[in-house]
Amino acid sequence: MRPKAMATQSLPLILKAQIFGDRVYSPQAFSRLLGISKQELLEKESQGIIPQAKRNARRERYYKPGDVVKYRNYLSIPSPIPSVRKQLFLNFKGGTGKSSLSASYGFRLAQMGFRILLIDLDPQGHLTQCLGLNNEQYPKTLYHALVEKEEIGKIIVKTDLPTLDIIPSNLNLSPVELSLFSMNSREFRLKRLLGSMEKSYDVIVMDASPSIGLLNLNAILASNDLLIPVLADFLSYHGLKILFETLSTIEEDFSFVFENIFIFLNRYNESHRICRRSKKALETHYKKYLLNTVIRQDTKIVEATSQGTPIFLFAQSSKGAEDIQDLIGEIFGMKGNGYGG
Repeated sequence: MRPKAMATQSLPLILKAQIFGDRVYSPQAFSRLLGISKQELLEKESQGIIPQAKRNARRERYYKPGDVVKYRNYLSIPSPIPSVRKQLFLNFKGGTGKSSLSASYGFRLAQMGFRILLIDLDPQGHLTQCLGLNNEQYPKTLYHALVEKEEIGKIIVKTDLPTLDIIPSNLNLSPVELSLFSMNSREFRLKRLLGSMEKSYDVIVMDASPSIGLLNLNAILASNDLLIPVLADFLSYHGLKILFETLSTIEEDFSFVFENIFIFLNRYNESHRICRRSKKALETHYKKYLLNTVIRQDTKIVEATSQGTPIFLFAQSSKGAEDIQDLIGEIFGMKGNGYGG
Protein backbone atom coordinates (compact mmCIF):
# COMPACT_ATOMS: atom_id res chain seq x y z
CA MET A 1 0.00 0.00 0.00
CA ARG A 2 1.35 3.41 -0.93
CA PRO A 3 1.93 5.58 2.16
CA LYS A 4 -0.18 8.67 2.51
CA ALA A 5 1.45 11.96 1.62
CA MET A 6 2.09 14.18 4.64
CA ALA A 7 -0.17 17.19 4.49
CA THR A 8 0.86 20.42 6.16
CA GLN A 9 -0.88 23.63 7.02
CA SER A 10 0.52 26.66 5.17
CA LEU A 11 0.79 30.11 6.64
CA PRO A 12 -1.31 32.70 4.78
CA LEU A 13 0.81 34.93 2.57
CA ILE A 14 -0.06 38.01 4.61
CA LEU A 15 1.33 36.36 7.73
CA LYS A 16 4.45 35.29 5.89
CA ALA A 17 5.09 38.82 4.74
CA GLN A 18 4.49 40.33 8.16
CA ILE A 19 6.46 37.87 10.25
CA PHE A 20 9.46 36.34 8.57
CA GLY A 21 10.81 38.76 5.98
CA ASP A 22 13.95 38.20 3.91
CA ARG A 23 17.17 37.91 5.87
CA VAL A 24 20.13 37.45 3.52
CA TYR A 25 23.83 36.77 4.01
CA SER A 26 26.88 38.25 2.35
CA PRO A 27 29.50 35.81 0.97
CA GLN A 28 31.65 36.49 4.04
CA ALA A 29 28.88 35.71 6.52
CA PHE A 30 27.63 32.75 4.49
CA SER A 31 31.07 31.17 4.23
CA ARG A 32 31.43 31.38 8.01
CA LEU A 33 28.13 29.57 8.45
CA LEU A 34 29.50 26.80 6.24
CA GLY A 35 32.82 26.75 8.09
CA ILE A 36 34.91 27.60 5.02
CA SER A 37 36.68 30.73 3.80
CA LYS A 38 35.09 33.26 1.50
CA GLN A 39 37.80 32.50 -1.07
CA GLU A 40 36.96 28.79 -1.00
CA LEU A 41 33.26 29.57 -1.39
CA LEU A 42 33.90 31.68 -4.48
CA GLU A 43 36.30 29.11 -5.93
CA LYS A 44 33.74 26.32 -5.55
CA GLU A 45 31.21 28.54 -7.29
CA SER A 46 33.53 29.35 -10.20
CA GLN A 47 34.31 25.63 -10.58
CA GLY A 48 30.62 24.80 -10.83
CA ILE A 49 30.69 22.64 -7.69
CA ILE A 50 28.01 24.80 -6.10
CA PRO A 51 25.31 26.94 -7.74
CA GLN A 52 25.95 30.55 -8.67
CA ALA A 53 24.99 32.93 -5.88
CA LYS A 54 21.94 35.12 -6.26
CA ARG A 55 22.63 38.78 -6.99
CA ASN A 56 20.82 41.94 -6.01
CA ALA A 57 20.20 45.03 -8.12
CA ARG A 58 23.78 46.17 -7.47
CA ARG A 59 25.10 42.79 -8.68
CA GLU A 60 26.27 41.89 -5.17
CA ARG A 61 26.20 38.24 -4.22
CA TYR A 62 23.81 37.15 -1.47
CA TYR A 63 22.49 33.94 0.06
CA LYS A 64 19.33 33.02 1.96
CA PRO A 65 19.03 31.00 5.19
CA GLY A 66 17.57 28.03 3.34
CA ASP A 67 20.72 27.87 1.19
CA VAL A 68 22.88 26.77 4.12
CA VAL A 69 21.50 23.23 4.22
CA LYS A 70 21.69 22.91 0.41
CA TYR A 71 25.28 24.11 0.23
CA ARG A 72 26.38 21.86 3.09
CA ASN A 73 25.01 18.95 1.06
CA TYR A 74 26.71 20.13 -2.14
CA LEU A 75 30.05 20.33 -0.33
CA SER A 76 29.53 17.29 1.93
CA ILE A 77 30.07 19.50 4.97
CA PRO A 78 28.71 17.95 8.18
CA SER A 79 26.33 20.08 10.21
CA PRO A 80 27.82 21.72 13.33
CA ILE A 81 24.93 19.99 15.11
CA PRO A 82 25.73 16.36 14.20
CA SER A 83 22.61 14.79 15.69
CA VAL A 84 19.19 16.16 16.55
CA ARG A 85 18.93 18.08 19.82
CA LYS A 86 15.56 18.04 21.56
CA GLN A 87 15.49 21.06 23.81
CA LEU A 88 12.86 21.98 26.38
CA PHE A 89 12.30 25.48 27.75
CA LEU A 90 10.76 24.98 31.20
CA ASN A 91 10.35 26.83 34.48
CA PHE A 92 7.63 26.20 37.04
CA LYS A 93 7.49 29.92 37.73
CA GLY A 94 5.49 31.85 35.15
CA GLY A 95 6.48 35.21 33.74
CA THR A 96 10.15 34.43 33.16
CA GLY A 97 10.00 35.28 29.44
CA LYS A 98 10.29 31.64 28.47
CA SER A 99 7.95 31.75 25.46
CA SER A 100 9.35 34.90 23.88
CA LEU A 101 12.90 33.62 24.35
CA SER A 102 12.18 30.18 22.91
CA ALA A 103 10.45 31.76 19.90
CA SER A 104 13.37 34.05 19.06
CA TYR A 105 15.92 31.34 19.92
CA GLY A 106 14.33 28.85 17.53
CA PHE A 107 13.75 31.48 14.87
CA ARG A 108 17.38 32.56 14.98
CA LEU A 109 18.64 28.99 14.66
CA ALA A 110 16.44 28.64 11.57
CA GLN A 111 17.84 31.89 10.17
CA MET A 112 21.28 30.40 10.65
CA GLY A 113 20.32 27.54 8.36
CA PHE A 114 19.50 24.82 10.88
CA ARG A 115 16.34 22.77 10.40
CA ILE A 116 14.12 23.72 13.32
CA LEU A 117 10.83 22.44 14.66
CA LEU A 118 9.17 24.62 17.29
CA ILE A 119 6.54 22.90 19.44
CA ASP A 120 4.10 24.86 21.58
CA LEU A 121 3.16 22.70 24.60
CA ASP A 122 1.00 25.31 26.33
CA PRO A 123 -2.76 25.44 25.66
CA GLN A 124 -2.50 29.21 26.02
CA GLY A 125 -0.38 29.22 22.88
CA HIS A 126 2.15 31.82 23.98
CA LEU A 127 4.94 30.53 21.74
CA THR A 128 2.55 30.53 18.79
CA GLN A 129 1.54 34.11 19.53
CA CYS A 130 5.15 35.24 19.95
CA LEU A 131 5.65 34.35 16.29
CA GLY A 132 2.66 36.46 15.30
CA LEU A 133 0.43 33.51 14.46
CA ASN A 134 -3.28 33.49 15.17
CA ASN A 135 -3.41 30.22 17.09
CA GLU A 136 -7.14 29.81 16.49
CA GLN A 137 -6.38 29.61 12.77
CA TYR A 138 -4.66 26.24 13.31
CA PRO A 139 -7.16 23.97 15.09
CA LYS A 140 -4.89 20.90 15.17
CA THR A 141 -2.40 20.75 18.02
CA LEU A 142 -0.12 18.14 19.53
CA TYR A 143 -3.25 16.62 21.08
CA HIS A 144 -4.31 15.30 17.69
CA ALA A 145 -1.01 13.46 17.20
CA LEU A 146 -0.59 12.16 20.75
CA VAL A 147 -4.18 11.15 21.48
CA GLU A 148 -6.04 10.87 18.19
CA LYS A 149 -2.94 9.47 16.44
CA GLU A 150 -3.16 11.76 13.43
CA GLU A 151 -0.16 11.93 11.14
CA ILE A 152 2.29 14.42 12.57
CA GLY A 153 2.62 16.11 9.18
CA LYS A 154 -1.00 17.18 9.35
CA ILE A 155 -0.37 19.40 12.36
CA ILE A 156 3.02 20.80 11.38
CA VAL A 157 2.84 24.33 9.98
CA LYS A 158 5.36 25.03 7.22
CA THR A 159 6.59 28.60 7.15
CA ASP A 160 8.08 30.73 4.41
CA LEU A 161 11.44 30.32 6.14
CA PRO A 162 12.38 26.92 4.64
CA THR A 163 14.23 25.80 7.76
CA LEU A 164 11.45 26.58 10.25
CA ASP A 165 8.40 24.44 11.05
CA ILE A 166 5.95 24.92 13.92
CA ILE A 167 3.44 22.82 15.81
CA PRO A 168 1.13 25.56 17.14
CA SER A 169 -1.11 25.37 20.17
CA ASN A 170 -4.43 26.66 21.43
CA LEU A 171 -7.15 25.58 23.85
CA ASN A 172 -7.70 22.42 21.78
CA LEU A 173 -4.61 21.07 23.55
CA SER A 174 -6.28 21.38 26.98
CA PRO A 175 -7.81 17.85 27.15
CA VAL A 176 -4.45 16.18 26.56
CA GLU A 177 -3.68 15.61 30.26
CA LEU A 178 -6.91 13.74 30.96
CA SER A 179 -6.68 11.77 27.73
CA LEU A 180 -3.09 10.69 28.31
CA PHE A 181 -3.88 9.46 31.80
CA SER A 182 -5.75 6.39 30.55
CA MET A 183 -3.30 5.48 27.76
CA ASN A 184 -0.58 2.83 27.80
CA SER A 185 3.02 4.10 28.07
CA ARG A 186 1.47 7.51 28.70
CA GLU A 187 4.75 9.09 29.83
CA PHE A 188 6.63 8.21 26.63
CA ARG A 189 4.20 9.00 23.84
CA LEU A 190 5.90 12.28 22.90
CA LYS A 191 9.31 10.62 22.93
CA ARG A 192 8.13 8.05 20.39
CA LEU A 193 6.51 10.74 18.28
CA LEU A 194 9.65 12.87 18.16
CA GLY A 195 11.74 9.80 17.42
CA SER A 196 9.90 9.47 14.12
CA MET A 197 11.02 12.98 13.09
CA GLU A 198 14.65 12.99 14.18
CA LYS A 199 16.06 12.83 10.66
CA SER A 200 14.04 15.84 9.54
CA TYR A 201 15.44 18.39 12.01
CA ASP A 202 18.65 19.59 13.61
CA VAL A 203 16.95 21.02 16.70
CA ILE A 204 13.46 20.50 18.12
CA VAL A 205 12.61 23.35 20.51
CA MET A 206 9.70 22.91 22.92
CA ASP A 207 8.07 25.57 25.06
CA ALA A 208 6.26 24.14 28.10
CA SER A 209 3.66 25.62 30.42
CA PRO A 210 4.86 26.52 33.96
CA SER A 211 3.53 23.36 35.60
CA ILE A 212 4.17 19.67 36.03
CA GLY A 213 1.66 17.34 34.42
CA LEU A 214 1.67 14.41 32.04
CA LEU A 215 2.39 16.52 28.97
CA ASN A 216 5.37 18.24 30.57
CA LEU A 217 6.56 14.90 31.94
CA ASN A 218 6.38 13.57 28.37
CA ALA A 219 8.41 16.58 27.21
CA ILE A 220 11.04 16.07 29.90
CA LEU A 221 11.47 12.38 29.09
CA ALA A 222 11.67 13.20 25.35
CA SER A 223 14.38 15.87 25.65
CA ASN A 224 18.16 15.96 25.62
CA ASP A 225 18.57 19.45 26.98
CA LEU A 226 16.70 21.52 29.55
CA LEU A 227 16.86 25.32 29.20
CA ILE A 228 15.74 27.23 32.28
CA PRO A 229 15.37 31.01 32.03
CA VAL A 230 15.19 32.63 35.45
CA LEU A 231 14.64 36.18 36.58
CA ALA A 232 17.07 37.78 38.97
CA ASP A 233 14.74 37.64 41.95
CA PHE A 234 14.30 35.26 44.84
CA LEU A 235 10.86 34.04 43.76
CA SER A 236 12.52 32.64 40.65
CA TYR A 237 15.22 31.12 42.84
CA HIS A 238 12.55 29.33 44.89
CA GLY A 239 10.86 28.08 41.71
CA LEU A 240 14.21 26.70 40.56
CA LYS A 241 14.53 24.75 43.80
CA ILE A 242 11.11 23.14 43.25
CA LEU A 243 12.00 22.29 39.65
CA PHE A 244 15.19 20.48 40.68
CA GLU A 245 13.34 18.59 43.40
CA THR A 246 10.88 17.44 40.72
CA LEU A 247 13.73 16.40 38.41
CA SER A 248 15.22 14.38 41.24
CA THR A 249 11.93 12.50 41.66
CA ILE A 250 11.76 11.87 37.90
CA GLU A 251 15.30 10.51 37.99
CA GLU A 252 14.32 8.06 40.73
CA ASP A 253 11.09 6.97 39.05
CA PHE A 254 12.27 6.75 35.44
CA SER A 255 16.09 6.51 35.68
CA PHE A 256 16.21 9.60 33.48
CA VAL A 257 18.66 12.49 33.52
CA PHE A 258 19.10 15.30 31.00
CA GLU A 259 22.28 15.28 28.98
CA ASN A 260 22.55 19.02 29.61
CA ILE A 261 20.84 21.51 31.90
CA PHE A 262 21.34 25.19 31.05
CA ILE A 263 20.28 27.90 33.49
CA PHE A 264 20.50 31.49 32.32
CA LEU A 265 19.35 34.83 33.66
CA ASN A 266 16.73 36.84 31.78
CA ARG A 267 15.91 40.57 32.06
CA TYR A 268 19.17 41.09 33.92
CA ASN A 269 20.20 44.59 34.99
CA GLU A 270 23.67 44.79 36.49
CA SER A 271 22.88 48.13 38.12
CA HIS A 272 20.20 46.57 40.33
CA ARG A 273 21.44 45.19 43.63
CA ILE A 274 18.81 42.44 43.69
CA CYS A 275 20.03 41.22 40.30
CA ARG A 276 23.62 41.03 41.48
CA ARG A 277 22.61 39.19 44.66
CA SER A 278 20.44 36.72 42.76
CA LYS A 279 23.23 36.03 40.29
CA LYS A 280 25.62 35.40 43.17
CA ALA A 281 23.16 32.94 44.72
CA LEU A 282 22.87 31.06 41.44
CA GLU A 283 26.65 30.97 41.08
CA THR A 284 26.88 29.53 44.59
CA HIS A 285 24.21 26.84 44.34
CA TYR A 286 23.84 26.09 40.60
CA LYS A 287 27.28 26.87 39.19
CA LYS A 288 27.40 23.52 37.37
CA TYR A 289 24.43 24.51 35.21
CA LEU A 290 24.67 28.31 35.05
CA LEU A 291 25.65 29.79 31.69
CA ASN A 292 27.90 32.80 31.36
CA THR A 293 25.43 34.39 28.95
CA VAL A 294 22.75 36.60 30.47
CA ILE A 295 19.82 38.11 28.61
CA ARG A 296 19.95 41.76 29.57
CA GLN A 297 16.88 43.81 30.32
CA ASP A 298 15.77 45.24 26.99
CA THR A 299 12.53 47.02 26.14
CA LYS A 300 12.98 45.91 22.51
CA ILE A 301 12.22 42.32 23.53
CA VAL A 302 9.02 43.48 25.23
CA GLU A 303 8.01 45.47 22.16
CA ALA A 304 8.82 42.60 19.80
CA THR A 305 6.77 40.19 21.91
CA SER A 306 3.80 42.55 22.00
CA GLN A 307 3.88 42.67 18.20
CA GLY A 308 4.31 38.92 17.78
CA THR A 309 7.70 39.31 16.11
CA PRO A 310 11.02 37.56 16.81
CA ILE A 311 13.56 40.03 18.14
CA PHE A 312 15.84 39.30 15.16
CA LEU A 313 13.25 40.78 12.82
CA PHE A 314 12.13 43.57 15.12
CA ALA A 315 15.52 44.88 16.26
CA GLN A 316 18.38 42.63 15.20
CA SER A 317 21.02 45.02 16.57
CA SER A 318 19.42 45.22 20.02
CA LYS A 319 20.91 43.98 23.28
CA GLY A 320 18.31 41.23 23.40
CA ALA A 321 19.18 39.93 19.94
CA GLU A 322 22.89 40.05 20.74
CA ASP A 323 22.37 38.12 23.97
CA ILE A 324 20.20 35.41 22.42
CA GLN A 325 22.86 35.00 19.72
CA ASP A 326 25.43 34.58 22.49
CA LEU A 327 23.13 32.07 24.20
CA ILE A 328 23.06 29.97 21.03
CA GLY A 329 26.81 30.31 20.69
CA GLU A 330 27.47 29.14 24.24
CA ILE A 331 25.04 26.21 24.12
CA PHE A 332 26.24 24.88 20.76
CA GLY A 333 29.90 25.90 21.03
CA MET A 334 29.69 28.27 18.07
CA LYS A 335 31.24 31.36 19.59
CA GLY A 336 33.84 32.95 17.39
CA ASN A 337 32.71 30.99 14.32
CA GLY A 338 31.02 33.85 12.55
CA TYR A 339 27.49 32.84 13.37
CA GLY A 340 26.43 36.39 13.89
CA GLY A 341 25.60 36.58 10.16
